[in-house]
Amino acid sequence: MAINMSGNFLKLLFHFRRHDLLAFEDEHRRLYDKAKETGDHGPVTSHYYSVMSTVIDEYFNGNFHFAAPRKGERLLEDALRGLHQTIGEELELKSGVNCIDIGCGIGGVIRDLKDTGANLTGITIAANEVEIGNTYFRQQGIDDHCRLIEADCHQMPLENESQDSAYAIYSLKYFPKLDGVMKEVARVLKPGGKFAVYDLIKTNEYSANHEEHRKIIEGLEFACGMPSLHTKEEMIAAAAANQMTIISSTDLAAEAGLPFYFCFTHSSLFMWMVKSPVITSLIQIAQGLNILPKGFHEFNRTFLSGTVDKIVEGGRLGILSGSELIIFQKN
Repeated sequence: MAINMSGNFLKLLFHFRRHDLLAFEDEHRRLYDKAKETGDHGPVTSHYYSVMSTVIDEYFNGNFHFAAPRKGERLLEDALRGLHQTIGEELELKSGVNCIDIGCGIGGVIRDLKDTGANLTGITIAANEVEIGNTYFRQQGIDDHCRLIEADCHQMPLENESQDSAYAIYSLKYFPKLDGVMKEVARVLKPGGKFAVYDLIKTNEYSANHEEHRKIIEGLEFACGMPSLHTKEEMIAAAAANQMTIISSTDLAAEAGLPFYFCFTHSSLFMWMVKSPVITSLIQIAQGLNILPKGFHEFNRTFLSGTVDKIVEGGRLGILSGSELIIFQKN
């Protein structure tokens, strides 16, 4: 299935026509404000994905992370599949190997790695994601080696040194502090086991004193229910403090010669729809005529078009990176 960004944008407008978006936005803001006070972002993240998991499954083929197409990869989903296969190769996945997916979502990555024959276990705090993912695995007849578990990645229901490898794709950004999850990954990994990390991170170009930088990053964090984004240096330090050493780091977008957000910017029509005041006015008119629900304009500005715009602008300014594959190994 091709990921048609422009077509999907219009489908999303239709998808949310009967949602109570005012209630969603109010609850999201309440939970986010509470998370900033307590440091516990679990409830706001779960709330965000209670709506967005279905969107990601239906309109983005189960994956909301990004990879620039490499030579020979014509479709965007080919680029994602290539990323997943690269991670599988780095972790040497094969029959008999036990591997965990940290913050697995609905299991989109596992779907692409199922043919390795490895025993793949996804961990997520969202019950609806577990249901979506495991239903798919049963329907495909691969539930003998692919499964999702509802659990906190700080306390996984897995034995010590029971896993050969692990990976986290665009999921560590949801942890306010990395030490806890790094410690837990190290606990379940066997000595010599590898941990692959591919995430959205702040770069050294980001400045908290720069108003535009702050507006982009903090707006993205709010929209996705995330704590402050981490840096590569923070990830390396947290891993080292928990018996894991970096053994390689590769910027896959630099290798491909295209930006990590290419899945959005490759379509000038899509980016026009995201940024155009014409579309904004049409949405406001449709909302006033009750064709779209109350609150849709703000929902789109924050959670849909606004999120895309911040990812692209953050990437263009060089303050946001989303294509670095870092491999750690347990000592």
